[in-house]
Amino acid sequence: MRLELSRNVTVHRLSPDGFVCDWLISPVTGRPCEDLGLVVDADGSPWDRDGKLGRWRLTQGPDVAPVKDALYAAVRPALPESVPTTGDDLDRHHTPPNGVIERSIFCYTPTYRTFTATTVLEVDQPETRVLRFRSTGPLRVWVGGVLVLDHAEFGYMHPWVRDVEVLLPSGATEVAVWSLNVALREVRQTVSLQIVGLPVRVLLPTPGADPVLSAQAEALLEGVGVRTWESDGQSFELSGPVGARLQVSVNGASAGVVQLGAQGRATVTVDEAKGDSSQASMLGTGEMTVRVEVDDDRAAAHRDFLVANLPFEIRDEPVGGPEDWRLELLTHVAASTGSARALARAALSADGIAVTEDDLATALQFIADRCDCADFETVGLMLLWHRVPAERWELGLRDRVRDALLGFKYWIDQPGLDAMCYFTENHQMVWHTAETLVGEVFADEKFTNAGWTGAEHAAHGSAMALAWIRRKLTSGFSEFDSNAYLAIDALALVALVDHASDQSLRTAARTLLDKVLLTLATNSWRGVHGAAHGRSYTPTLRAACLEETAPIMWWAWGMGALNEAVLPATALATSPSYAVPEVVRAIATDADADWTGTQHYEGAYAFERDLLVRDYASDMVIRRGRGGMVASVQDYRYGLPGLQEHVWGITLPGQLQVWAVAPAAYNHGSHTRPSGWVGNLVLPRVRQHDRTVIALYAEASAPTLPAVHLWFPADRFEEWAEYGEWLIGRRGVGLVAVAAEGGFEPDRTGDEAWQRWVPRTGRSLVAVHGDDSIGSLEDFADSLPTLTWRRDGGALVDGPASLELDWNGPFLVDGSAADVARPPHLTNPACTVVDGTDPVVVRWGGRELVLPALADEGNTV
Repeated sequence: MRLELSRNVTVHRLSPDGFVCDWLISPVTGRPCEDLGLVVDADGSPWDRDGKLGRWRLTQGPDVAPVKDALYAAVRPALPESVPTTGDDLDRHHTPPNGVIERSIFCYTPTYRTFTATTVLEVDQPETRVLRFRSTGPLRVWVGGVLVLDHAEFGYMHPWVRDVEVLLPSGATEVAVWSLNVALREVRQTVSLQIVGLPVRVLLPTPGADPVLSAQAEALLEGVGVRTWESDGQSFELSGPVGARLQVSVNGASAGVVQLGAQGRATVTVDEAKGDSSQASMLGTGEMTVRVEVDDDRAAAHRDFLVANLPFEIRDEPVGGPEDWRLELLTHVAASTGSARALARAALSADGIAVTEDDLATALQFIADRCDCADFETVGLMLLWHRVPAERWELGLRDRVRDALLGFKYWIDQPGLDAMCYFTENHQMVWHTAETLVGEVFADEKFTNAGWTGAEHAAHGSAMALAWIRRKLTSGFSEFDSNAYLAIDALALVALVDHASDQSLRTAARTLLDKVLLTLATNSWRGVHGAAHGRSYTPTLRAACLEETAPIMWWAWGMGALNEAVLPATALATSPSYAVPEVVRAIATDADADWTGTQHYEGAYAFERDLLVRDYASDMVIRRGRGGMVASVQDYRYGLPGLQEHVWGITLPGQLQVWAVAPAAYNHGSHTRPSGWVGNLVLPRVRQHDRTVIALYAEASAPTLPAVHLWFPADRFEEWAEYGEWLIGRRGVGLVAVAAEGGFEPDRTGDEAWQRWVPRTGRSLVAVHGDDSIGSLEDFADSLPTLTWRRDGGALVDGPASLELDWNGPFLVDGSAADVARPPHLTNPACTVVDGTDPVVVRWGGRELVLPALADEGNTV
């Protein structure tokens, strides 16, 4: 039925830019998308042919829109033709200033998703307005019960824009929108409405609400914030107007009523609330949804904040030795879930059942449903198959695993309609590893999906695996130093080292795994993978204890964190043949050594494996030592749209990281690429010299979002201050300063209060790292360079060295161009490698490792 208006309403204003920020929203309705066969062939070539869309598009988000368009046309008769009905399950929703209703998500299998949103616009006399709608998928809009927009276009991450001119009668007019999207892995599902012209009032029908008290509550809640995103899972702090009484719930469960004290703060106690968690092979965010309301039932208003529950064990100094670290990891994993738990259980005890149905339930379900990331789970199953004897499995469980694997799909050229990802760099290798190992175990069996024998699958997978390894040994990674996917690469590599039958494949995998751990050691600091990253996620930057590389570092050199993303680390820790090279461990544990390193990766994408045809390259600079590290990637694709890159950052003690991005959204979910805190709407120009980074950002182009904002969580510093245009802070022996023209203005409310800072004037930043050898925070402030900001967005930094950078010219250091030769593959105090095809000789702390050139046979330690 139609939404009924009454005197029980709440009254709202538009945002300063005219966006409607207040809605009543239905839950998302999802159902399996079983219609893909209408528009894409399940068999034959996976590529587009003779005007027919290929199934390769299903797994490639940016290229999937034509499939969605065709699918929408095929199912269109089933869509609503009249104003959608609404029930009692509508939720009040207050958007960010850009008016975006965000219903984005990551779905493991193809899914239709729909929701309805309604609001009411009020004018005093009949007036014309332009309603500007933005959406990332098909949208139907009714104004006053009349269908005024029926738009069928799909996007990927950025919305289409359509204007509708309407005559609003005097009084209240309902606006109802119906949104549809098709989730094929990540889906950005957003809707916004902007009023072009004079403002209107916004009303939300709310039985029992007092309009005056509700308006007061809205104003008060605009003053409430969370000053620290991280919590220990037991409590967190709210800030806001002194004396405010607030009802708080966490993940839907009441946390009681708190009153803000004399300092405008109150501690909220959390009872067993859990954040978003992960698969054993997948990344979790740790985030809890905190709902805050005024303590008065007549005041209909709330705000939702995200706070992370991070009860993980963290270590920034090794305690004990390698066997202790391994035992600590396995003990932690044995209390987790999935294949990793079974591997740990088997390693910790030589007796009894180690692999249970409960351990494998998720993996088997992922394989049966062809869920995205089922390749990770398949490798986990093969590790169990090889490492745990049959008598330690529950009866019949190995048969179930065998049956599931014999019916599975192992690459895009094999039959089946699904949205499993094949083409990102890490997924490629995991698929090749899975196909190789499964094919070799069941070499004489007939696989029912492709109709191949296991031996044919093994030959198919191993050839591609070896080619992948050789490319990465010589060219490096396009997903350079990913604090998520380097761990997944290591999972695949150690599985091949231990269990592949081909010796050349095993040797190549071992060489690359040694090199991967070498770069992890050189490009991290005290258990924080603080490098620039080709792909990353916001939670792992805000809290390094969430990095998928953190448990690997704990196992390898006793620093990092024990979190939930433990399958890669467990695969390494239970390996019967692989050990961390001693020189790699020595580099990682010598954290206070004065260290400058560079890393040059350069390769080429090919469409049949990457769905891109272009070169890739990255030039990393690392400066680390006492007090932390500075890392950045030089001139990386600047001026172009970003995706998931993290291009510069500074790491301080306590796993505290400071960085900036050109935000593409207010949200920071993994489904939004680029998001508010990773990826950059437009990549900046970044250059680093010693401990100083200059980052130049393009003009802002997203509605209501700045050109750049800075993550500087003030309350996590032991001391901090604003010093002219500089924002400076100290944590332990580490110091950091970041400047922008005009200085910075913090968010004072919301869930990024005193953590997000926006330049008052400029769009270029200068960041400097230091340590306690400089002296106090005041001494550090006095030592900072003099800055000159240029009209074109460039910057001149006059300090120990004179640095000059603009958008197009050379990077000048003391007047000379910094780029005068082709960069070497690797340089640091432990090794120099001119070309990726050269041998790698690593010497540090009296230890040595030699990684052979590609044609050589073995590694020498």
